[in-house]
Amino acid sequence: MVCLAMPAHPNRVSSAPGHARPVSIQDVAAAAGVSTATVSRVVNSPDLVAPATAARVQGVIQSLGYKPNLFAKALMTRKSQVLGIALPDIHGEFYSELLRGADVEARRLGYHLLVSSEAHTPAEQERQGSLAFGLIDGLAVMITEPNESLWREARDASLPTVVLDTDLRERGMDSIVVDNAIGTREATEHLLTSVPGARCYFVGGARENFDTQQRAKVFAQTLGLTSGEVRPDQVAYGQYSLEWGEQWARQMLGHGALDGAGVLAGNDEIAVGVIRAAQDAGLAVPERLRVVGFDDTRLASLVRPRLSTVRIPLAEVGAAAVRTLVRRVQDRDAATTCVRLPTKLVVRESSSVERR
Repeated sequence: MVCLAMPAHPNRVSSAPGHARPVSIQDVAAAAGVSTATVSRVVNSPDLVAPATAARVQGVIQSLGYKPNLFAKALMTRKSQVLGIALPDIHGEFYSELLRGADVEARRLGYHLLVSSEAHTPAEQERQGSLAFGLIDGLAVMITEPNESLWREARDASLPTVVLDTDLRERGMDSIVVDNAIGTREATEHLLTSVPGARCYFVGGARENFDTQQRAKVFAQTLGLTSGEVRPDQVAYGQYSLEWGEQWARQMLGHGALDGAGVLAGNDEIAVGVIRAAQDAGLAVPERLRVVGFDDTRLASLVRPRLSTVRIPLAEVGAAAVRTLVRRVQDRDAATTCVRLPTKLVVRESSSVERR
């Protein structure tokens, strides 16, 4: 057997023959000839240390490659520079784009981001006592449907909290919401330019979901202004999934209801499911069926025909949540705010009038 001698890791010191361990605060203190308390003050509150001493300690920190323990620093300073964001799920383009915006903004403001979906599990006591919950400086939580226990937990939390997707200003909570009305109205009016109101449909997510409720309401209101009363079958509730869109469309195709129709889907995945079912049945999009999605995820540009959709500024939603949360962390007495972000219709081939 041949053993090769490898150079020591710059952030490790020898502890025994053939072994190395991470550089500790004790190593820095010994090398600089000061106490561990002085090293801690240089790291966390350098203004409290004599300039010459602070410079010497910083030099040792640099030469040894010492990295302060984040959790230990948080215990000492009561500030971790870590923000938590809890979402219903972390899978899919919708959440990944939102998280990208949140992470970029957090790093710009000097914070780290801790991501989880555990806030939507029933184990409230486990969350409150978890290591992560004790480490973060503030929490952004997305509440997508009525959840009294989660509302109460967010309100009573001992740390700064911002709520996404519902306006809780009346409950004293900073909120980030998307203005569904603008984009939904634009999309519905767009479909009505070439499809009779009686042939227009809205296919949303769960009936309890706040976004689905708002979009269905504005769809019905806009349709009612031109076509009178909206039939129950013109609004459907299910799941934010491709499978639900495909299932709904197959059922409607079986009744001959989609030839010459227009569909506003609750998200891009539902819309793609509708298009897939229509194409499988030989119903051309947009020549015989117009489809508009919601969110403007990358999926909208990948599908063929490219999907018309209502754009949500997902990255800005995440960034706004972080900005608002940092504001609350730095000033707990600041006035409660609600940041409302606009939506906008983006017309592509799936509903294009020119191709009709």
